[in-house]
Amino acid sequence: MLAQERQDIILDMLRQCGGIIKMTDIVTKFGVSNETARRDLETLQDKNLVKRIYGGAVLTDRQDDRKFLLPKSEEIHGQADRVAIGRAAAGLVHDGETIILATGTTVLQVARQLKRLHSLTILTNSLAVANEMSNTNFDIYVLGGKLDVNEKNMYGDMALNAVRSVFVDKAIVGAGGITFEFGVSDYGIHDNNLREEITKHATQTILVAQSEKFGTNALSIGFPLSRVHTIVSDANLPREYASGIREMGIELILAQP
Repeated sequence: MLAQERQDIILDMLRQCGGIIKMTDIVTKFGVSNETARRDLETLQDKNLVKRIYGGAVLTDRQDDRKFLLPKSEEIHGQADRVAIGRAAAGLVHDGETIILATGTTVLQVARQLKRLHSLTILTNSLAVANEMSNTNFDIYVLGGKLDVNEKNMYGDMALNAVRSVFVDKAIVGAGGITFEFGVSDYGIHDNNLREEITKHATQTILVAQSEKFGTNALSIGFPLSRVHTIVSDANLPREYASGIREMGIELILAQP
């Protein structure tokens, strides 16, 4: 089933269930992973059709059952934030460096912006990132491991051992949720150990995440915020998180679309 077809059904489920849906309902209905369900809800939120809440989503007030026609600026707002974050994070990477690019849609945006450079060594467990960079002159190393067919990334002991055998200048990682209490979390339960290990093998860990990710916890706890050196988010980051991050001594960059 195509993602668009699945998202249309999710909207129908929302209308039939009083305007609220749980992530577990999507996972059970379609047999997909939590990460896939999260991406579907993020896509619908970017189109202003739903609003993400903890563990699921609710319909927005501006539903039109005949058409889902939105002004162009609103339709692409979430994507514009991801592109801006990707551009800002890529600006922290320099020619000649060795970096790890983890998984996630925002990390993929970083990968796309890195194409302006001429010489990089990139390690990744993301098939999407590897495919994106395959037409460059960079040295690309795909971390081994078991393939998650839903998320198109690798995890497990082989991937862990590959990371443990290297040390890189920078690691760029994403998140499904970020809180001061539990740190960085995500929806993929299989690769939480890998995400933590990546932060141990980089001189600088750069976390890229939209502002909506802050203040929520995803399913799988990855690593504490103290492991992060730089956070790149958007201008809508809640003030309490902006000040708290800076108080921790973490560099904070708020990207503008």
